[in-house]
Parts: sequence; structure tokens; C-alpha cells
Amino acid sequence: MLEKNYIASTVEAAIQQGLAELNLEEKQVKIEVINPGKKGFFGIGKSDAEVKLIIIDPTLKKLSSIEAIKNRTHSKDEVIDTPIAEMAVDDTFTTKSVHKSTNDSSDANNEQITKQQSKENALHQTEQYIINIIQAMGLNIQATSTVKNSGEVVINLSSSDAARIIGKRGQVLNSLQLLAQNYYNHIEKGYMTVTLDIENYREKRKETLQNLALNMSKKAIATRKPVKFEPMPNYERKIMHQILTNIENIETYSEGREPHRYLVIKAR
Repeated sequence: MLEKNYIASTVEAAIQQGLAELNLEEKQVKIEVINPGKKGFFGIGKSDAEVKLIIIDPTLKKLSSIEAIKNRTHSKDEVIDTPIAEMAVDDTFTTKSVHKSTNDSSDANNEQITKQQSKENALHQTEQYIINIIQAMGLNIQATSTVKNSGEVVINLSSSDAARIIGKRGQVLNSLQLLAQNYYNHIEKGYMTVTLDIENYREKRKETLQNLALNMSKKAIATRKPVKFEPMPNYERKIMHQILTNIENIETYSEGREPHRYLVIKAR
């Protein structure tokens, strides 16, 4: 199993240390808290936190070791230098080099087009998969899909039953999104973020979470007590982390294990 332990002053610091070293996002690993650590009393009895990061990304799991994961980007940067003297042996060599370069460029373009088509095909199948599930729930549904960028695809839903599809605090929509995520990555044999949205819910939810985070940070400062939130998905915790990053005298970290991992705001 591809895994590695990290030790730092807090659980969150240990997690971020590991993610930074491996160049990963939190959704690509399973996090186990080995030791939550202790603050101690005036330094007495203090101990660092220890976590274990376990690779769950299907693509990365194909690599042989943690070191291979850490070094996986280097191979893309390799450049083969050809001495200028060798390039100028004769005109025939130069002509062949030009033709080879043109062919390589054409092959690269064709490969890029094929990859794009593969992504769009997987997205279309995933869209239909989600439509079938929602229709099986007895709800009407329409959907449109787009490849947002190289790492994210978006499925936008439209329905007169939007409230039922979203569910309480987005629980139904989040569950459908998880199904879509797993289905897409199973077809595409890679890792892409799949966002499922309806009636612009994600943007509205983002605004709600940001306001909630700011209000609860004031409460944490006023009471000098940690404020714990209910469990929420990784991307929602990330929204709250980001909005509080630049607020002085506040620190944020996550506790628990998925799917029950939650955010904590604490005054420094």
C-alpha cells in the first residue's frame, strides 16, 4: 500500500506537510490520525501530532512507491540535447529532422484530440448515468455537461424538483456527485474532479459557507473556545479554510475521518 506518516505540531499541519511534499490534494488521499498530539501545560507533556496519508487516487496507485509519486512530474521535464555539430552533418539530416519534427507535432495534436474526445465521451456517459438515477427516483431532470479545464468537468442539472435533488444542506446532490465522480474516473481510467450543480446551488452554497465561516470566526475570538462545524465534504471545508486564511488570530483545521471529517475554527 502506498502510504507515509507525517509528524507536525498539529494534525492539520502534518496533513498539509504531507500534501505539499507529495504534491497532492486532500481528495487524493485517505487520512488516518495516528496521534492527535497534545499541547501540554506550559510545555510539559506536549507531543506532536502524527498522521498517515494513504494514496487512493486510482492513477497514482499504479506507481511503485511514494518516491515515484514525489518524483512523478520530473519525467515530463526531461530534455534531450543534440550537439549542434551533429545537427549540421549534411542537408539530408536537416531535412529529415524537419520532417520528423512536423510528424511529431502532428502526432501530438492527434493525441490531444483523442484525449479530449475520450473525456467528452466519459462525461456524456456519466451525465446519462446520473440522469438515469434521478429518473429512477421519480423526478424529472435535464442535464448539460462541459469540460471546464484539464482537471475538472461540470454537469449542470435542471429540474422542477431541484429542492429534492439538492436535499438538506446539499446532502442528496453531494451523494450524486460522489457517484458521478467514481463513475467518470472508472470510465476514463484517470482522475478528474466532477462537479454536479443545479440552479447555481454551488455558488450560493459557497457564499453561505463564507459568511458562516466569518461569523463563526468572530464567535471563536469572542469566546476563546474552538468552534466545530458539522461534517462536510472536502471542497466545502476548503472554501471555509480559504476565506479565513488572512484573518489574524484565527487558525482552522479539520478533524475526523471521511465522510465525518469536519472543520474547526480556533482563536490563537
